[in-house]
Amino acid sequence: MIKFSDDEHDAITELFNISVGNAADSLSKMVEERVLLSVPHLVLIEREQAPNYIQKHSSDRISAIQQSFRGTLDGTAVWFFQEEQSLELVRILLQEDVPLDSLTDFEQDSMVEVGNIILNAILASFTEMLDMDVRSSLPKFLSGNCHQLLDKLFSTQENSEAGEIKADDPVMILFVDFMTGENAIKGYVVLLLDGIGLANFRRGVKKLLEP
Repeated sequence: MIKFSDDEHDAITELFNISVGNAADSLSKMVEERVLLSVPHLVLIEREQAPNYIQKHSSDRISAIQQSFRGTLDGTAVWFFQEEQSLELVRILLQEDVPLDSLTDFEQDSMVEVGNIILNAILASFTEMLDMDVRSSLPKFLSGNCHQLLDKLFSTQENSEAGEIKADDPVMILFVDFMTGENAIKGYVVLLLDGIGLANFRRGVKKLLEP
């Protein structure tokens, strides 16, 4: 089992604070409007406890943008938000009203593009600061029952061949609010690493803390 010390936890929080700031800058350029992402609240929780923890902070139905990455770190990054807020997100992006019953393929593509910007900016920022290299896959849009989506996500990770995965390994959850004008969308980014990725990540954090 890998556990982070208080100093390591603080260093990880600062890494993601900088990374989220870079994501906000990238998103602002896309929508040509100032976008703010709140200072992330970092939660480190054991892998086997993560699905129940996430469900407690979610509605019955959620939307998500999922992106896998490979390299020094192997894993998956997922941006979750309440399904009803996905409509508000599209309104912000496209500056037009969206029917409440469904999202068109074009609107889903817009959300995937935003998720791609946010997740890539976060991954690129913290891996650069840790002097690591990762390559991201194409993101995909997910929407549906919270329990079913989480089961699918974690079962996919458990079948990873990149490294051993343990039930008590930590999962990183970042609570981040997306804000533009008077609009605010609450969401969170979940970072899942396999055993090798976690070990490499911790070595990188320890190196940052060296005098």
